[in-house]
Amino acid sequence: MRNLIQAAIEDDDGDHAAAVIRQALGIESDEVVGFSFPRHWPSDRDQRAKIIGDWLRDEARFLVAYSD
Repeated sequence: MRNLIQAAIEDDDGDHAAAVIRQALGIESDEVVGFSFPRHWPSDRDQRAKIIGDWLRDEARFLVAYSD
């Protein structure tokens, strides 16, 4: 089985990449991903990796802030 993050980075569809990660991590809301992901999914793997990393960091901050 391929690494989930690697598979998301290689995915040509940003919405699908986000959905796969959300499902695997049990993230129910798409509020943060909707804010973090660009409308146009870049073709450059490094840009995709940065977007995914930034989103997951933002998601963690959101969960901590609103977990109470």
